[in-house]
Formats: sequence, C-alpha cells, structure tokens
Amino acid sequence: MNDRELIQDLLSEYNVAVDALDIDGWAACFTADGVFEGALETFRAHQDKAKFAAHAAELEAQGMPRLRHFLSNIRIEVGGTRGHSHCFFMIAATPDGQQSFISMVGEYDDDLAKIDGRWLFTRRTVSTDGTQYQRQSAS
Repeated sequence: MNDRELIQDLLSEYNVAVDALDIDGWAACFTADGVFEGALETFRAHQDKAKFAAHAAELEAQGMPRLRHFLSNIRIEVGGTRGHSHCFFMIAATPDGQQSFISMVGEYDDDLAKIDGRWLFTRRTVSTDGTQYQRQSAS
C-alpha cells in the first residue's frame, strides 16, 4: 500500500473505533503525544482516554446513540514522514426505536506522522457546521 492508502485506512480505523466506543482503538490512532481537538473540548489521546470515554458516554446519553461517522472530499498531502489530511464529515445517530438522524456535520483537519511504517494523527481538529456542538475556548 502507498502512503495515501495507509492514511485512508487510518481515517477508517478511527471511524470504526470511535463508533464502537473502542477507546483504546481510538487512542491507538494517535501518536504518543497526539491531541484530539474535538467539537466540545480537547483531549490528549493517550493520557485522557478515561476523560474521552466519559465524554463519549455523555454524548450518547444526551441523544446521540449508535453513532456512525461518514467522510467525504478527502484530501491527503504527504511529504516524507509527515502528512496532512482534510475532509468533511457527517455523523448519524440512531436512538432506540427511532429513525437515524444527522447529529453533526463539519470538517476534520489532521496533522499526521509516519512512525514505524504506520500513519498516526499528531493532531486532529474538528470544526462543526451550525450545530449546538461548539468547542469551548481553552482555559
């Protein structure tokens, strides 16, 4: 596989892990010092796994159960062992006994590093479009 294909695999791996609430799998998509700047707050992927798990459980309890992440317009740039990706996302949720609905739409902006032959996020930044989910300013 070439680097672009490996990065696309990382994007898919991330979606599968986060949709399954596989917090270890989610964190494994990041470098040891990787950061996730989410729609609501920022997490150090490995150090803040418990905090991220609680955040994900809270979102689910607030009416966003069984999430499915979908990506489009993926752009990837690679230069040696550093890379960048940008894409649009849509997240659907399906509450018990109800129809699925679009819960969030936005963009991912990713800084990447290739470590031991594997591409990982060094920073993943979420920007949302017109939803109640807006990141609070850092304190």
